[in-house]
Amino acid sequence: MRLDSLSTLNYRNLAPFTLAFPAGVTGVFGENGAGKTNLLEAAYLALTGLTDVTRLEQLVQQGETEAYVRADLESGGSLSVQEVGLGRGRRQLKLDGVRVRTGDLPRGSAVWIRPEDSEMVFGSPSGRRVFLDSLLSRLSARYAEQLSRYDRTVSQRNAALRGGEEWAMHVWDESLVRLGSEIMLFRRRALVRLNELAAEANAALGSRKPLTLTLTESTTPESYAQDLAARRAEELARGSTVTGPHRDDLLLTLGGFPASEYASRGEGRTVALALRRAELELLAERFGERPVLLIDDFSAELDPVRRSFLLELAASVPQAIVTGTERAPGAALTLRAQSGRFMPEGSAVQDRSAVQDGAAAEDGTAVETELPPVAGVGA
Repeated sequence: MRLDSLSTLNYRNLAPFTLAFPAGVTGVFGENGAGKTNLLEAAYLALTGLTDVTRLEQLVQQGETEAYVRADLESGGSLSVQEVGLGRGRRQLKLDGVRVRTGDLPRGSAVWIRPEDSEMVFGSPSGRRVFLDSLLSRLSARYAEQLSRYDRTVSQRNAALRGGEEWAMHVWDESLVRLGSEIMLFRRRALVRLNELAAEANAALGSRKPLTLTLTESTTPESYAQDLAARRAEELARGSTVTGPHRDDLLLTLGGFPASEYASRGEGRTVALALRRAELELLAERFGERPVLLIDDFSAELDPVRRSFLLELAASVPQAIVTGTERAPGAALTLRAQSGRFMPEGSAVQDRSAVQDGAAAEDGTAVETELPPVAGVGA
C-alpha cells in the first residue's frame, strides 16, 4: 500500500498543493502550527474517508464554503484515485470518479498514530469503544453494517422510551437483541487476536507489565432479552437504553490492574502505541498489505525506547509519513513545513503568487497548485 500523491484545496490552514510521496519514510518537520498535523489528517481522510471531527465545516478553511482532498493510492499493483469533498454537514466520496460510501474505499489503507491516543487509555469508555468499533468496521463490512443498524435501533428505541411508549418495546427489543448479539460475538472473536498482538507490542516496547484486553459487557447474547425486560422500568425513567454493546468497555489491564486507574502517563502512552501496532498488524493480516503509516509528532516521545519503536515501526512498512519539530532520521524525503506549505529541505518556500501560478519544486517532488473541486459537495 502506498500513497503516490496527496492533493488538498481549502483544507484547514493548508495552502493548495499536490505532494508526491516516495516509498519508505517521508519526514515532515517544522514549528508547532505549521500544518504538520493537518497534513496527516488530510492524508488519513483521503485514504480512509474517515474523520473524528464533530462538524465537517471545521475542516474547511476560514472564508471558504467547501474543501477537497484527493489521494492517488497504489495497491496490489494498480493505482486508484480517492476524492473527498467537504461542505457544511456534507461529505461526498468518489473512487475513480464514481460516488461511493466510506465502506467502499480500501479499508486497510492507513493507520494514524497520534499523541492524543493516550486518551484511549485514560479517557472514557466511549473512546475505547470508538477505537474497537472503528477497527472492527474496517476488518469486516458486515460488522460496520450491523453496527450502523444497531445504532439506529438504539436511537429509535430511546425516542420511544422518552415518549413513554412501553407498548412498542417488544418491536425494538427483537431487533436490538438480534443486532447486538451479533456485535458482541464478533467483538469476542476479534479480541482474541487483537489481545495477542497488543500484548506482543507492549512487550516489544520494553514494558515489564503484561497487557491484557478484555470486554466488560453489560449483558450477554444469551441473557440480552431477559436483561432488557428486567431493566424496563429504569429505562423508561431515564429515557434511554442502558443495556447492550453500546454501553460496554474495552478493559485494558496492565500488570493485573486497570490501566486507566493505575498506569503512569508513560505507561499509558506505551499501551496506546501497542494498540496502534496491533491495529496495523490486524489490517495487514486481513488485507494482505501493510497500511500507510502516519505518525504525528514523533519528537514528542521523550522516552528513547518509545521514540526508537516509532521510528523502527515506520521503517518496517512500505511507506510512512512522520512529523515532528525535528527531522526524522533515515527519511527518504524530508519536507519542511511552514505556514501550511511543504517543501523539500533546502528549497525556498514559495510565495502566494507562485502558488497561484502552479509553480513546482525543482525536483518535482512537491507541486503547489489551485485544484478544481472535482469531488466537491456541489459536484
